[in-house]
Amino acid sequence: MVLSQDLEPIDRCASPGQTGIAEAAIALGLPVFPCDARKRPLTQHGFKDAAADPAAIHRMFANPAAVMIGMPTGEVTGLIVIDVDVKDGRPGQAWLDTSGDLLPMTRAVQTASGGLHLYFRWPGQPIRNSASKLAPGIDVRGDGGYVIVPPSPGYVVLDDLPPADLPEWLLAALQPPPPPILRPVAMEPQPRHRDGSTAIGTAALDDRCAEIRNAPEGGKHQAVNEAAFAIGGMVSAGHLDEGTAWAALSDAMSSLLPRCRDQRAAQQTLRRAFQEGWAQPQQVPVPVPEAVHPAAQFLTSLYANRAKQQAKPLVVPPDIMQPGGVLQMLVEECVRTALRPQPFLALGAAICAVGVLAGRQYRSRTDLRTNVYIAAVAESGGGKDHAPEVIRRCFDLAGLDRYLGGENLASGRGMLSALEQHPARLFQIDEFGLFLHSVTGGKAPAHKADIWSELMKLYSRAKGVYRGTEYANKKDAPRVDLHQPCVGFYGTTTPSTFWKALEGGAMMDGSLARFLVFVTDTDRPDRNRDAGIIAPSPALLEALKAIPRGQGDPPPAGNLPEIHVVPMASTEEPTPFTVAMTPAAEILQDRKLAEEDVWAKRVAGTPQAAIVNRLGENATKLALICAISRNPAHPEITERDLAWGWSLAEHCTRTVLRDAQRFLADSEFEVRMNKAIDIIGKHGPCSRRDMFHKGLKLAAREFSEVIDALVVHGVVIETQPPPHSGAGRPPGPRYVLVQPPGDDQGEEDADDV
Repeated sequence: MVLSQDLEPIDRCASPGQTGIAEAAIALGLPVFPCDARKRPLTQHGFKDAAADPAAIHRMFANPAAVMIGMPTGEVTGLIVIDVDVKDGRPGQAWLDTSGDLLPMTRAVQTASGGLHLYFRWPGQPIRNSASKLAPGIDVRGDGGYVIVPPSPGYVVLDDLPPADLPEWLLAALQPPPPPILRPVAMEPQPRHRDGSTAIGTAALDDRCAEIRNAPEGGKHQAVNEAAFAIGGMVSAGHLDEGTAWAALSDAMSSLLPRCRDQRAAQQTLRRAFQEGWAQPQQVPVPVPEAVHPAAQFLTSLYANRAKQQAKPLVVPPDIMQPGGVLQMLVEECVRTALRPQPFLALGAAICAVGVLAGRQYRSRTDLRTNVYIAAVAESGGGKDHAPEVIRRCFDLAGLDRYLGGENLASGRGMLSALEQHPARLFQIDEFGLFLHSVTGGKAPAHKADIWSELMKLYSRAKGVYRGTEYANKKDAPRVDLHQPCVGFYGTTTPSTFWKALEGGAMMDGSLARFLVFVTDTDRPDRNRDAGIIAPSPALLEALKAIPRGQGDPPPAGNLPEIHVVPMASTEEPTPFTVAMTPAAEILQDRKLAEEDVWAKRVAGTPQAAIVNRLGENATKLALICAISRNPAHPEITERDLAWGWSLAEHCTRTVLRDAQRFLADSEFEVRMNKAIDIIGKHGPCSRRDMFHKGLKLAAREFSEVIDALVVHGVVIETQPPPHSGAGRPPGPRYVLVQPPGDDQGEEDADDV
């Protein structure tokens, strides 16, 4: 791509008058905001107030000082702008002269000062703003920045092409340098506690006890065995006092025993593993100054890009918290009674509740239903568990308890049995991350794995018929079909357990796409000193009852049906009321769906595609629920309902895409390499058979790919076994982590590391 200051504009747009600037801004189809003649934003929060909604744009550009159109750059618009200062031979021209031929043809705009704006597509990862860091006279406008766009006065299009992808060399140049590798400090002599334990030993004991307490279903035996073995080795190596260690392990075990089928066997496992660990002292290597273990260095590089994604949670836009109707009433009750209010998470719980009550009664014109799955993410102690309790209390007092499912799911069959009794159910699950791990992990028993499988099917069968299981004994166990089942799912979880449970292709297989992920923007809200008991008002209870009553004016006073007495019949086909959209809402819907198409094409073929492809569906469902919440007797999806639904769906989508990059492995290959390093580092020299039994269950080709990559990067070495002269299969090679530079330990010590 060759550009120079001699290019003439191909589209010399006249400067829009004051009356036409709003229409010009709307025509761009992107989030924009007004600026004055000096390019200063005229909104309270600058580029953060940018909007693509025509009504919002008209309001913002009504300011008489609005003469220029500002556009945010970065993720919000999907655009990165390279600002080249080429006027009067300034230094940006030198960069163009040397790099122009390496740039693809892309959209180019001449600025009012005679400079050049080159537009590129946002690469799916944060790009920082910078001034002359790329090269003298070259500024970058990325996440957190903005530019003035045509037809603002003085800004004209030079090359009206679609924005191109950033070339790899330019993307690499825009990335910040990798974080410095922290040099460990020599730690001998180790400080000792009163009982003789070292700081390293005490930290290891705390971590291992936590592993026992939080052991997932299907992994309890492995967690107890590994933890007790490791702590036994720490005791015999002198890092822990025996009495202190055994007391801590026993205490952790006592919290796990109620979940064990054979408690005696579990206690025997703890004792045996502790004794076996005692026989193999765990010598903790002392870090050497200026030495970095190759495995740590390799992983630091491997995950450097993901570390850049870590940032504060996205701020919840204020308009999202004003849905009106029953949703608003439920949120206000949650906030009023919570010790630490979490309004955004309460909104998620309210959406699931209203969605279930509306199940089988309403649908959109495209036959979308009100079943919603939501994951509410916040750190422990942040107040995320209060909203489900408020929902349960409201349902009980309103006589709507049939809509509540159990607080735990033992099997897929158990969940279906509940739906056979009443086909619209709300399941509110605490510790959702641990639950998710127990039903999707590789060792999940069949009855647990069925839960996740059935949840995925039920999500898609809300507008059809779920065909039950066929049994051989049809007389005693006939197949039961569920007509238009409505399942609402609200799970609370901490970030680490949630994303850990979703590792390994969750984005690609569509599981994560079915969930709206609500991440609180404050993990530790201020204490509500006026918190009171949960006592919903009669108005709230009556509003909740009106939703399952369905569309149409209620009967005269005194003749209201007792909806909680006569349950729904799961085997009968309901005829839901079709909720129409207003003409203004239809126009907005068409425009937003077109924007979704652009976004979906940009991420096609990537793990993000499954998430983005459900954006329009989620937005429409939310708008439908909002309309029902405000007027269940005569619901109609207005432009306001639809704008709210899209705003919330887009917020959740951007949150999950960003946080998925933060927490999920970029590929299954990285997961395998990380697991191999962890196994070798934890268990010492390992053969392929050893690694298979420790959890790296790979085919021969896949195993070779992982090991070859680690050997090439200098992380592990392959050691050949001694000559084999006996009977049986000869042993294979063993793999060990490379020692850090400067390690002068002998061979005897190396075996202990």
